[in-house]
Amino acid sequence: MQYKKISQLQPGMRLARPIYNRQGVMLYERDTRLTMQGISSIANFGLWGVYILEPAEPVPPLSEEDAEMERFLTVSTFQLKDDLTLLLNGLEPKGVMPLAQSILRKFGALDHKVNFIRTLRSGEDYVYKHSLNTAILSAMMVSRLHYPYAEQLAIVCAALLHDAGLLLVPDEILEKGENLLSPDERRLIRGYLEKGYQTLHPDYNDYRLPQLTLQIVGQTARLEHNVNVPLQKNIRWLNGTHVIHVASRFDTLTSMDMGREPVSDIRAVRFLRKHTDYYPASFITALTQSIHILPSGCCVEFSTGQRGIVIEENQKNYAQPIILMFADNRCVDFTEERFYKALHIADVMKTMDMRIKVDGETLKKYASDARTRETAKRYVEKRRQLVAAGRM
Repeated sequence: MQYKKISQLQPGMRLARPIYNRQGVMLYERDTRLTMQGISSIANFGLWGVYILEPAEPVPPLSEEDAEMERFLTVSTFQLKDDLTLLLNGLEPKGVMPLAQSILRKFGALDHKVNFIRTLRSGEDYVYKHSLNTAILSAMMVSRLHYPYAEQLAIVCAALLHDAGLLLVPDEILEKGENLLSPDERRLIRGYLEKGYQTLHPDYNDYRLPQLTLQIVGQTARLEHNVNVPLQKNIRWLNGTHVIHVASRFDTLTSMDMGREPVSDIRAVRFLRKHTDYYPASFITALTQSIHILPSGCCVEFSTGQRGIVIEENQKNYAQPIILMFADNRCVDFTEERFYKALHIADVMKTMDMRIKVDGETLKKYASDARTRETAKRYVEKRRQLVAAGRM
């Protein structure tokens, strides 16, 4: 499965994921072959890109839970967009609390891990999709952390609202990407996040939001998003702030937007664990207990260059699955010390296409001679005549 921008779509490509409209009605099913009309329709719908199946790739399984999550994400993105638009225009975002409650009902009481759905973002819908994904991850995490329901609801509500100020940031700054921002631009973004926080009217709370929600949004507005700058020690960071910080960073790393290639779930978790002073370990654990990191059927690459497929996920420790090695059909159980000390999973495979890529110069070395080409040409012409005569 690959991500393709709208400009890269071609007739004949097959959709890997269904496409819904804002009411949740399916417009295109999986495995739909695109036509020029379909590509134009998808572009008019405002999508930045879609997931496409590779030419020989079978349609991956899609459970009812996964399909419902796809539909929920689309519908909820439009709902959140409407509410944040109201908020920034000085009106009450009446749908935020019901949306937070809906997210908690769907994702806060799960007794199993889920396949976390990746969404493609454009500059126009980045904030809405990112905030929604952050809220869903937060809902699963606070459930694993066993917070009281009122605290869970306040945190999920804060996740939906925490990046509203980004809608005020000039596009030319947002599109630069985090690594290219200057110190002045970082301060400017924090200023806009603070302005977004002030649209909630925290001093008198006439929108009747949970007080904890206001406190968390206020903290996230002041939170530095550069891991090279240590967190301020003089601030008592709330648990809800840590939850949103971890969920937000994970979603940013793993979702594709504005030309930046996403990283795999396992690499994203490694990044978080590398900076536990920024992302406390207990909150990362709550995340990895909520979603599949290396699920069954996932193909992986090792630092040695070997490859394999996960045949049994480890529910307690995602880094210790049972893997079938492609080279010799050997099963490797990473709960055994001799294996996890000798082999290191570098990343998931980005494609199942194992064919060797050959450039034009290499192909010339294997070009047929003139006699062989002439024979092949006569054969093709003879076959064309037989087909035309209906004898093949």
